[in-house]
Amino acid sequence: MPADKYRYTLFLLSPRQRYINYPAHSEMARMFGKKRLMVPLALPTIAALTPAHYRIAIYDEEIEDIPENIKPDIVGITTLAATARRAFELGDHYRGLGAKVIFGGPYASFATDETLKHGDAVVVGEAEGKWEQCLADFEKGELKQVYESTTYAEYRSQKPPRWDLVNMKRIFQVAIQVSRGCPFNCDFCLVSKIFGRKMRYRGIDNVVDEIRSAPSKYFFFVDDNLTINKRYAKELMKAIKPLGISWGCMCSLDVATDDELLQLMAEAGCFNILVGFESLNPESLDETRKHHNRGGSIYTEAITKIHAAGIHINASFVVGFDHDTEDEFERIFNFTLEHNLPNVNLHLLNAPPGTETHKKLRAEGRLVNCDPEMGVGHFPTIQYMNMSQIGIFDKYMETITRMYSFPVIRQKAFALFSNGAFTRPGGDIPAWLKARLSWITFKEFILTSDKDRRALFSFIFKLIISKQIAIDKGLGFLLSMLGYHRHILRHHTRMNEYRKMVMAQDTGKWKDKS
Repeated sequence: MPADKYRYTLFLLSPRQRYINYPAHSEMARMFGKKRLMVPLALPTIAALTPAHYRIAIYDEEIEDIPENIKPDIVGITTLAATARRAFELGDHYRGLGAKVIFGGPYASFATDETLKHGDAVVVGEAEGKWEQCLADFEKGELKQVYESTTYAEYRSQKPPRWDLVNMKRIFQVAIQVSRGCPFNCDFCLVSKIFGRKMRYRGIDNVVDEIRSAPSKYFFFVDDNLTINKRYAKELMKAIKPLGISWGCMCSLDVATDDELLQLMAEAGCFNILVGFESLNPESLDETRKHHNRGGSIYTEAITKIHAAGIHINASFVVGFDHDTEDEFERIFNFTLEHNLPNVNLHLLNAPPGTETHKKLRAEGRLVNCDPEMGVGHFPTIQYMNMSQIGIFDKYMETITRMYSFPVIRQKAFALFSNGAFTRPGGDIPAWLKARLSWITFKEFILTSDKDRRALFSFIFKLIISKQIAIDKGLGFLLSMLGYHRHILRHHTRMNEYRKMVMAQDTGKWKDKS
């Protein structure tokens, strides 16, 4: 479309997080010469829904500066609890310039009244249909404050996200979504609140077309459980296998109960799945209504089968439920050691607006009046039943520091990779990137006096030479562990600041007040 055909200018903004925790892989992204591993899917999706007579610019503040001195006609800002303060700053700024400001995303959807103090309108929940109506009303000068529907989008097909508006040189992989909804209703989760409990799926051909048009061969499926519908999942795997992509996803451990599906996933390029174990405490699982998680031998069998397929598990845990004590950290640490789980996302319980946990704790007076930007997983943001805030914070930092120490990483790696299962190569890596990563690996694992790093590298290198592990899997493991380790060291450089923040809002164990 010629430039003179544009009638409006639209900025779509993803605000920066003040605090970033280690599961964001920001350190690994830097090693890859990138600013961020990937950007959220929301804004490229919104851009695809926008009429052609809008000149659109997407700015993710984690990868580039936002031009705050330019006035667009309209601004769309996506929000999380961890970005809310910055989002509101941006909203106030652009309103001051005379632009109309529209908010969306999880935080705005469940804190609408607060959000409207900084913007002209809020799109609540899913954007499809409501975003287009919002823009139509804007053009007529009849913008409403809230755009909300009682029904969900059909979600049978989607236009490809506008990745052409994203600076792809600064990210490594792209996000993709094939389903919405979650049949579970975990108290601490927003997914079923935003997308409903009934699963909706895109057509397989529509998904394949999007993958073919994407500017990357590396993907992350952001579906909260990619394999919950195993029939659909198998059809999807068969369709994407010829595309030669490398990808990760989220799913539950029951994927291991279907040998055919697990094999299809591996053949289709799956290298990593994020599994929400959440807690190893049965009382905590019951407390949060995550009844579908089961422990014992089921965990052991499932983890063993997934590893045997050459797929990593990114194990996610949360500590801070009412039945938890500081002993949970040791239980989780020992579990990851026993089951050879190097990739662990450990979080402190948070209570974002909209969750049942938020409603419960607000009614009990247990929400801490702290900066919402602290809700990124490594800061305590509520009053815990059996732990003080400084107690849970110190134990958290102690645990992740130990978990990503190289003696522990080495021990897990020796057990994990000795079975020779990780031999399937991933996607092609450009020559310049291979050279960069090879130098970083050499510098960090050879030119070091750390015997555990050197021993780990020697072990991985011998496996690569003997073809017992694919070179990208071996080097990828070393660099991902190094990234986690570096990020946690960065946390330690700010520990005095962090502990002062935590102690300033710490009122002790909640049970002592009851």
